[in-house]
Amino acid sequence: FDLQPPGILFGLRVMAALDASAVTMYGQSPPRDETPEFLEASHRDLLEEIGRLPEADAAGWRRATSARPDLTGESHRIMFLRCERFDAAAAARKICRYWTARFELFGDRLALLPLALGGDGMLNPANSEGHGDDAEAVRLTLRCMSYCFMRVTGARDSGGRAVIFADPSRLASYNHSDEERAAMVRASWATFHMVLQDDDEVQRLGVVVVAYPRNAKLSNLDRKLMKTNGAMISGVLPVRVGAFHICHPPWFFAKVVFPLMKVLMPARLTRRVNVESGKEKEVLAALDKFGLGKEVVPSDLGGDLVLKEGMAYVDDLKAKGK
Repeated sequence: FDLQPPGILFGLRVMAALDASAVTMYGQSPPRDETPEFLEASHRDLLEEIGRLPEADAAGWRRATSARPDLTGESHRIMFLRCERFDAAAAARKICRYWTARFELFGDRLALLPLALGGDGMLNPANSEGHGDDAEAVRLTLRCMSYCFMRVTGARDSGGRAVIFADPSRLASYNHSDEERAAMVRASWATFHMVLQDDDEVQRLGVVVVAYPRNAKLSNLDRKLMKTNGAMISGVLPVRVGAFHICHPPWFFAKVVFPLMKVLMPARLTRRVNVESGKEKEVLAALDKFGLGKEVVPSDLGGDLVLKEGMAYVDDLKAKGK
C-alpha cells in the first residue's frame, strides 16, 4: 500500500506489529492507512452518501442522530467505514440498515441506549424498570447470552483478529419461540459489539469464529435463527469476518447443516467456512496453521483458554466494562 504523509499511520503500525501473511491469510485486504486528513474526508464522504439515500432507507439513522447524536458520532461511524474499507457509499448503506434493524430488534426506547451491560446500557435491567416489554426483552437477551452459544474470548489470532467461540450444543435450552429467537439475535449483536466497540484493531482486522458443534444435536438447529444471524453478520453489523472454523463437526453437518448454510447464508460467509476434523491433536494443529495456537483456543477443544459459563460469563463481561 502507498505511504501517506506523516500522520497517524495506524495501518502501518498494525502491519509492522503483526505477521503480514497472517493479516491477509483469508484473502482479506490489509488495513488502510488512516491519517487525520484521510479520516476527516472519509467522514465527510460518508455523511454525504447517507444524504443521498432515499428517506425510507435512512429514517432510522436520522432518528438516531436527532435523538442521540452521541451514539452516532465519529467513533460509531468509523466502524462502518473500516468494515467497508472506506467505501463511503457501501458504509452509508450498511449504517442505515444497521439502525433500521436496531430499532426493529430492540424497540424504540432500548435502541437509543448504548449497547452495553452496565451503566446506562440497554442490557442493564435497572434501565428498564417500569417498562414492561423492554424489561422482558432485556431479561430474555441476558438469558440467551448466558446459554453461551457465542462467547467473547478476549483472545486474538496471530493476525490480530478477535476470537469468538461458538458452541451450538448450548442451544439445548433454547425453545425456538419467536420471542427467544429475537433474543438470541440480540445476544449475537451484543457479542459482536463487545469485540468491536472501542477496539480500533479489531474494527480494522476483524474476527474469526471458532465453532465446536461436536455435541450438538439436529434438534438444536434453527433455520430461521441461522438465516437471520447470517444476514446480520454479512449485511448489517460493522464486522469483518475472516473465517468460521468448524471443529469436530457431527455426522449431520455435511449432510444437513452445510448445505443449509449455503442456502440460507450469503455466499461471502459460506466461502469463509473451514472444517477441521480428526483427533484432538490434529484439529489443534490445523488451527495453529491459521494462527490459532493453543493459548487462544478454548479448553473445550483441548486448548489452554478457560472460559466462564452461564451468568458468570455475562457478569464477567459487565465487570470488564462491556
